[in-house]
Amino acid sequence: MKYFVVFQNKTFKEEHQSGILWAPKKDINGRFTQFHWESMTKIRKGDVVFSIISNYIVARSIAKSEAIDHSNPFNNELWSRDGWLVYLDYDFSIEKIKISEHIDEIRDLLPDTYSPFNKVTGGGNQGYLFPISKDLGRKLDEYILDVYEADDLETVFTIDEETSDIIRQLYEEQGIEEGQVILAETERPNGSNKPRVKKQVIHGRKIDFIEKAKKDAKTGVLAEELVVAYEKEYLIKHNKEDLANRVKWVANEADGFGYDVLSYSLDGKEKYIEVKATILGKSQSFDISANEIETSRNKKNNYWIYRVYYMNSDEPKFFKINGDIEEHFYLEPTSYKAYLKEKKLDE
Repeated sequence: MKYFVVFQNKTFKEEHQSGILWAPKKDINGRFTQFHWESMTKIRKGDVVFSIISNYIVARSIAKSEAIDHSNPFNNELWSRDGWLVYLDYDFSIEKIKISEHIDEIRDLLPDTYSPFNKVTGGGNQGYLFPISKDLGRKLDEYILDVYEADDLETVFTIDEETSDIIRQLYEEQGIEEGQVILAETERPNGSNKPRVKKQVIHGRKIDFIEKAKKDAKTGVLAEELVVAYEKEYLIKHNKEDLANRVKWVANEADGFGYDVLSYSLDGKEKYIEVKATILGKSQSFDISANEIETSRNKKNNYWIYRVYYMNSDEPKFFKINGDIEEHFYLEPTSYKAYLKEKKLDE
């Protein structure tokens, strides 16, 4: 997965409405191309693109395709007709941040040549699409999504070939490059990820909730299967093959258990694992049901949360929380079930 920055002041509305990026191959005279146009050819399915408008990051989008040859889709004569087009899944549900306000923190992450931002002021340099480093991309993610990643990994386990093939098919649907799939364990965050000030952010856009639910479901299924494979591999590595054979993906059979995976500790004690997955970072909050909370109360030290993150990369990671959910997390109600009251006599 690679990161890019795109400046869309002139064509943002049209590109957003069409779900695309477009850049010409030549200038208006049909002679010269520019590096920031040719950068379109470097995009691959699954890459992240930050949209910049008036120095603000206004969208974080995922590429749905590589660049294809396509004529100018806009009603203008600013460039030659021949160009490159990339389909994007635009996402505006982010915290808008102004680049110039963070230039001191990102200055050392900017390249010496072809930098998207002025190293002194933080203003945007002239151009359209700029590749940026993974370090800078994740720094921008930290700003707009309040996510971060730990560098120290406790353990890394490979996935068996059969499971890897199944997982790879799901990854291909999400635009992740082929390769050996691994799940790496990290430490949990030291601090809380609960916002200090409650903010209500209203985004003027329509959300396809059905499509979002489908994407979330695929991410969850993939994460659960990775955890099943991880648990089996861990037990086998510690000469507990009999326990590994008893690991069960219960959520694949039915809902309502209050956990997703039944596994075992090395001493044979049952582990009830609830898997929470995100394509974002390890500090992202997650939804949890009343049934899952109650199950954690009842199972106590046998209950585990496995928080799997960076699920849209080929290096997903996770950390573990053990015990009663209410002892480790701040819980905030975000939805209610509504029942009709008895009709009043005077109505």
